[in-house]
Amino acid sequence: MANPRGDALRISRLSRREVLRVGAAIGGVALLSACGSSNETSTTSAGSGNFGGQAAISGLDTIVSAAPYVIAAQEFYTQHQLSISNVHLSGGTETIRAIRGGSGFGSAATISTVLAYQGGAKDLRIVGGGFNAASVVFVGLPDTTITSPEDLKGKKIGIAGTGSPVEFFANLAITKGGLKPGADAEVVSVGDYASVWPSVEKGIVDLGALVPPTSSKLITTGAGKVAITAAELHPGWADVCVCVTEKTLNADRDGLRRWMESVRAALTLIIDDVERAASIWGPALKLDAAVAQEALGSVPKEAWKVDIDEAGVRSAAEAAVSLGLTKQSDVSGLLDTSLLESL
Repeated sequence: MANPRGDALRISRLSRREVLRVGAAIGGVALLSACGSSNETSTTSAGSGNFGGQAAISGLDTIVSAAPYVIAAQEFYTQHQLSISNVHLSGGTETIRAIRGGSGFGSAATISTVLAYQGGAKDLRIVGGGFNAASVVFVGLPDTTITSPEDLKGKKIGIAGTGSPVEFFANLAITKGGLKPGADAEVVSVGDYASVWPSVEKGIVDLGALVPPTSSKLITTGAGKVAITAAELHPGWADVCVCVTEKTLNADRDGLRRWMESVRAALTLIIDDVERAASIWGPALKLDAAVAQEALGSVPKEAWKVDIDEAGVRSAAEAAVSLGLTKQSDVSGLLDTSLLESL
């Protein structure tokens, strides 16, 4: 077997074509590694020994909510007898496909997990949290006069695409100010994520919906200023979750428990020593030290916990209903807290 620590530190990326090859069927299809090889199964039966495989992590090398997995890989996987490779997926839907297609476990947006479950993926289980706060921030130019939702009258908020939690939070910001979306203030889709900040700079919109560390780069350089944070608009939001298939959960509960313990250790490090946590996470994403520390430190400390509850999961389902992505907010059977209770 390869060096477990080397495996743990390797961050792989799956292309969209490889993700599609993984497939959405339950089991049966192996998760492909970045080097193109495949395995009969993604995990190593651990028992009291090593637990291995590929953890599918949404936004692993791009967004702050995935930071605990980068830190856990470097600092804690080996300590917990884990030979796991973290694999980057660009979005929640692709992550769920990878988890169901062969990975068996990972971290995805809670709203994506809820939608998959309600769409027929009844083999999915949410077994933990990891980022219990909304990561979206609304950023304006340094001289913006917007400091609260009440200041949004007559303003435009730029977002990437539609039908996402970002759109939900943009509309929520407007309604929190006692305003009506589309009448008193406007949410504008400006194209892809890379177009959001240029749209602010060009005056097309007044605020751009961003997430750390993208927003952190603007803040640390003085190019932008956070006007409103989604975390303040919706406390207790379960942004991402630890998601597994029922098959993987039943096959190796002890291995999954040790993986979650390693993630919890990383979360604790972020809370207790954000500077050290940033020194581990920052280089993995090629971030300046100040940017990495601002990104981790800007998140409410209560977000950094592996716990998750039904209220948090249900809030994601309710957001999906409000966006017209589903007609029901029922999440019965999706949450399984038995591993959390054993930590």
